[in-house]
Amino acid sequence: MCGQRDLFGDLDETIQGLVTFGDTSKVSFKGKGNIPIKLKNGDHSYITDVYHVPAVKHNLLSVGQLMEKGYPLFTKNYHLTITDYNGRLIAYVKMSKNRMFPLNIQYDAAKCLSVITNNEEWLWHLRLGHLNFTSLKMLASKKMVKGMPHIDHLDGVCKSYVLSKHHRSSFAKEVNWKANKPLELVHINVCGPIKPMSNG
Repeated sequence: MCGQRDLFGDLDETIQGLVTFGDTSKVSFKGKGNIPIKLKNGDHSYITDVYHVPAVKHNLLSVGQLMEKGYPLFTKNYHLTITDYNGRLIAYVKMSKNRMFPLNIQYDAAKCLSVITNNEEWLWHLRLGHLNFTSLKMLASKKMVKGMPHIDHLDGVCKSYVLSKHHRSSFAKEVNWKANKPLELVHINVCGPIKPMSNG
């Protein structure tokens, strides 16, 4: 459960209801979604199926739900250890005086999904996957897209579009140095680790 709306990467606000606490008190939740987090190794992940409960002051992560999702949990010497399916450490948390396990999580913002532009024509160009302005103008004039304003052909150049259309420089036909012995020059594709794990 999370009380902060701004932490959610996505939130389905059509899902609403009540949650019951241990003292039988009930509070309403205003949606269900995912919260992006940044792992200690720099990777990005999500805490999924989180209820947005505006009334809670502290974010709560259910040990029971972690067990239901298959995360192995171990307790020893007043510490809780959470690992993933492959036994890799996710969290090692010391129990507090009130018998809680406070987990410090670095929340992440999905910055790559946001764009800022004051020009509505360029905004529609970006929304429709860098569609050319002639096609945008036709879509607007024939009212084929709901809410699209009148589009004029702009003088600016889309750097992403131009870069994607560039031809790559050709390889040199001859090189100054050539290998004379086996394994003196090795070309290799380095890749991995790959997630998710393959069936094999």
